[in-house]
Amino acid sequence: MKKILLLILLVTASANSQTIRVGAKHFNESYILAEIISQLLEGSGFKVERKFNLGGSLVCFESLKNNQIDVYPEYTGTISEAILKLNDKPGVSELNERLKNEHSLEITGSFGFDNTYAFAVKKITAEKYGLVNISDLKAHPEIKAAMSYEFIKRKDGWENLAALYHLKIKPAGIDHGLAYQSLDDGKIELTDVYSTDGEISKYDLVILNDDKNYFPQYMGVPFMRQEIDPKAKELIARLAGTINDSLMRALNSRVLYENKTFGEVANDFLKANNMISGVVEFKKTSAADEIGRAHV
Repeated sequence: MKKILLLILLVTASANSQTIRVGAKHFNESYILAEIISQLLEGSGFKVERKFNLGGSLVCFESLKNNQIDVYPEYTGTISEAILKLNDKPGVSELNERLKNEHSLEITGSFGFDNTYAFAVKKITAEKYGLVNISDLKAHPEIKAAMSYEFIKRKDGWENLAALYHLKIKPAGIDHGLAYQSLDDGKIELTDVYSTDGEISKYDLVILNDDKNYFPQYMGVPFMRQEIDPKAKELIARLAGTINDSLMRALNSRVLYENKTFGEVANDFLKANNMISGVVEFKKTSAADEIGRAHV
């Protein structure tokens, strides 16, 4: 009987010893979500290989499709608009069916937050130009704008938005991580942001209303290969509905302004939600070191 029990334990341990490759795009929120997924899996016995800082959405998608990673955090609007280049705005279930049928990929339930694109300005800029809605920008082609490189290139990005809103502004390209400081320094007056960015509250920015409803929903979702271990898939599905917009902003802020690493923020979140028992090991180094270590 003891031998049978030992054999069962060995088989279970072996089943959970499969290495799951977790990817992340090159910004804080993606690192946090990827670390949450990683530690959740590690807490149940899976080995995890972190492949963070892969690049933008298309790089991560190709890595997933070409079996270089097994899962990474993505957004429904990005999948439909930038990756699949759909003209309609399908719901999560329809989007999932397309991914399964066309790419052998799938998404599980949303984490619970909508990280849509938005345009941000300082209060002094909003007052100067009388800005409330994106359409108000039409009267101010002289405004100094810089948009993230990915937003300029995307199907759901600047070009089509400018056409819809009849904007004549000529934005420069900028790294997303530098845009907030450039706004605060007055080097630029307008930029694109993610609605769950922790910097929005820090810099007390004004978000312009998307009064023509250009942007789709960008619900955060785990995006994975269909062949991923079923037990891993079941674990990741437990994250559905656990993070709302305000909590995601708070998690982002902890990394930005409380000197917390992605690992610490993820570990605290998982423990607070009783998703891991004890402390899953992670090195308390800087956030930058975490990225570098995962990208080696």
